[in-house]
Amino acid sequence: MLAFLFLAGLIAAAPAPQADGLNKIALPLPRTFARSTGEVNGPALLRSLRKTLNKYHSRFNIPGASANASLQRRLATENLLDQVEAPDFDEQYYGPMEVGYGITAQFFTVQFDTGSSDIFIPGPQCTSDEGCPFTDKYDEGGTPQNRTTAVQYGSGYVEGDDYTDSITVAGLTAANQGFISLTQTSGFNTSNSDGLLGMGFTSIAASGFTTFFENLMMQNKVAAPEFSFHLGRAASGTANRGSLCLGCRDPSRYKGSATQIPVTEAGYWQIALNAVTVNGATAGAYTRGQAIIDTGTTLVLAPPAAAAAIFALIPDAFPLSAEADDGDQTFYAYPCATPAAYIPAVRFGGKSFGINPLDFNFGLLTPSFARLIGNEALAVRLETEARTGTGTGTGTAEADYGGAENCVAAIVGTDVAPQGDLYVVGDAFLKNWYATFNYVNAGGRPSVSFAEAV
Repeated sequence: MLAFLFLAGLIAAAPAPQADGLNKIALPLPRTFARSTGEVNGPALLRSLRKTLNKYHSRFNIPGASANASLQRRLATENLLDQVEAPDFDEQYYGPMEVGYGITAQFFTVQFDTGSSDIFIPGPQCTSDEGCPFTDKYDEGGTPQNRTTAVQYGSGYVEGDDYTDSITVAGLTAANQGFISLTQTSGFNTSNSDGLLGMGFTSIAASGFTTFFENLMMQNKVAAPEFSFHLGRAASGTANRGSLCLGCRDPSRYKGSATQIPVTEAGYWQIALNAVTVNGATAGAYTRGQAIIDTGTTLVLAPPAAAAAIFALIPDAFPLSAEADDGDQTFYAYPCATPAAYIPAVRFGGKSFGINPLDFNFGLLTPSFARLIGNEALAVRLETEARTGTGTGTGTAEADYGGAENCVAAIVGTDVAPQGDLYVVGDAFLKNWYATFNYVNAGGRPSVSFAEAV
């Protein structure tokens, strides 16, 4: 905290640098939540939901604000890989990371996650039996800290030995960067990436290490105190266009001016959410709250009352209850042919930001998905309609589920935190908007900015 306050006194808010020839880190092809038949990929969808809930349920209450700021020297972007669950469900975005120097350097792929702050990669002891399925393992050539870190994520966890070493992303190197060399893990073995690089604030790092980007700032390595994400979309044929820009914004990835929203609690990238609207109408006072902007989450998680109010404004939408060990979650279905005007939009900073219909639709509602979330009555109803052809496709919950005509929505109702008004806004929203995370531009405070992605 004192280090951050000291840095805040050294720098002033800097305009976003914009330059041609950015060295980009790509985010590869993401996995998607819809199968080749167009049906919802239930296991992938629930896996993504559980991963998010595990991450947040381990950390609340949310820490108070801390002043984080620093000076940065060069522009650097990296293309991001998009992990796709066939044919076009974007499950996560990741890219390359180098550990160590010179000929002994090792290369890993990591998910860049604004919803956490630790770095972890597989260590030599972490085999497939311990939850590390890939062959690349850290050689532990850095400096051991003679301590271990264990992070409990609800029903998942990571555990490992703490090390410092140089870490490089997009050509920018943070010297003496702390991270976890995993000895065992659970709940992270379905990812295409080797590990994770957290881009939240240092105050929520379980290991206590300063985050990678904050180290870059303190080591005077980046051109501006900000980083930016552009997320590709498999359904639009842009899965290979995702990128992460460190210390910069890439003007080729957005158009128009950006809307800046101050961070209300520096720990996560948490901002005020004014309302959610449907067809221009506000879905009630219940939709006002706080939102964590999280590149490591696929869905949009909303407080239960807010989710109910939102879907009440979408014609013929209806709830799908889900059974879970760690609390109730409510999925929703809606007619797949719903006009774009009825796809929800989120208001930040007094401006409305829409969700692309392609991202709101997670695939056709099926009996198998209904069973997966514990709704046997719905599964039987859908099977009966498919067998007898009695469904009229109206989608009304009382008379006709119309399974072949209804899709699973990207917004899920669940209590993420005790205060009850917290959203987690993930990739289903962010694919439509170029997002910049800045440490000082809001009057010396951190902020998140959105501009229309291209």
